[in-house]
Amino acid sequence: MELFLCVLADIIHFFTILIICKFFFSFQIREVKYGKLMLIGAFSIVSIISVLFYFYNNNIIETCVYVVSMVLLGMMIYREKAHRTAIVLIWTLFASSVVGIMTSSLWRVCMLLFNINGGTISNLAASVISLIVIYSFGRAYKKKTTTTLQEIGYGNLIGFSVLLLADMIVVSAIIAVADMYKDNRRNLYLIAVILIIIGIFIQLGAVIILFAQRNVLKEKEQITDAYLTAQKNHYEYLENREKETKKFRHDLRSHMEMISNLAQNQKYDKIDEYLEQMNMKIDTFGHIVTVHNSMVDAIINQYYAKAKENGITMKVEGKFPVDCAIEAYDLCTIFSNVLSNAYEAAMETEEKLISLVCGYTERNIIITVENSSHKELSGSGFHWRSKKENADYHGYGLENIKDSVKKYNGIFDIEIKDNRCMLRISFNHKGEPEIEEVE
Repeated sequence: MELFLCVLADIIHFFTILIICKFFFSFQIREVKYGKLMLIGAFSIVSIISVLFYFYNNNIIETCVYVVSMVLLGMMIYREKAHRTAIVLIWTLFASSVVGIMTSSLWRVCMLLFNINGGTISNLAASVISLIVIYSFGRAYKKKTTTTLQEIGYGNLIGFSVLLLADMIVVSAIIAVADMYKDNRRNLYLIAVILIIIGIFIQLGAVIILFAQRNVLKEKEQITDAYLTAQKNHYEYLENREKETKKFRHDLRSHMEMISNLAQNQKYDKIDEYLEQMNMKIDTFGHIVTVHNSMVDAIINQYYAKAKENGITMKVEGKFPVDCAIEAYDLCTIFSNVLSNAYEAAMETEEKLISLVCGYTERNIIITVENSSHKELSGSGFHWRSKKENADYHGYGLENIKDSVKKYNGIFDIEIKDNRCMLRISFNHKGEPEIEEVE
């Protein structure tokens, strides 16, 4: 019976590690044909390791083998890069172990308070409490933010780890003091200890959410700055273009008189040269691209200019609603990330093509971006891999687009076929769940 409870406690601890990786680091499980069998196999390996540790008691060897085993299992289960998986799992093992020590202390104090002998179920109870605590905070964390713990910065993560360790030391100290109380104040002290431990758990959760929220605000500030820069560049471009146009219009009468004189003198070859010079001058005015929304135009023209400079053919069609209910922050997030990804991907190809089509109805907006690419899909939805390590569509850019589209009950889809990457976004800018098709 004791062996069974020990194995069950280790399985629950492993499940807790999976929850941390999912909720706090957004790890994605490999999309394999027999995914469920793979997870069952992982839990079976954990059970075997637990049995071996039960009969062979050496803490140092157990710790080393357990850490290596968890890292290898993580690499087998998750499709993240190996070094990232290793770092996250080592930190997760540390964090879950510290939380486990504190939940064991909480269980022990509860048993002392009610004069109950926990006995053989103590480890299992501590594992269950750890699972409940981490799952509860994990759910709350996902509701509050989409930022992963890795995104908050290694400095903040190290600071949180120090705080976690300090809290564990505090809990251990107050538990040691609890054993010294033998008088009638003992129960009051034990209740205070329980409340302190619960308060520590709440404190740790609040600190994590605070770090994440601060990171989100920082990202929003960066995107807002990028949008304002794009707007500034766009307006400067329009101002310079208008200035050059006025100068050309001012001299237009003189140009027409010159062409008339050349025609009267039958110098037709000179007329062709003069017209060619005028065309070249007109081309220097630049070409303004518009979808009839000033905010979106600013971002599109920024990438249109970059595309033209680097030999990329970029076509823009359709219209965007002028009085759009989408927040400027979300518009900037969507278009800057989408066009940045398309631009970077097209730069790596020989064709160098980008096509942007916008359309809308009374309720819905459809954005379609197609670009030349040599990527390959792996699975569906957002999760796919490129042949190249610096995959343009992989990273937080897509997650930011996904979050912005989700706010408006939208759909985001990527398809790659025949060296073409097709990204389609459809979302409701009136806040209604129905999505209409745009012809």
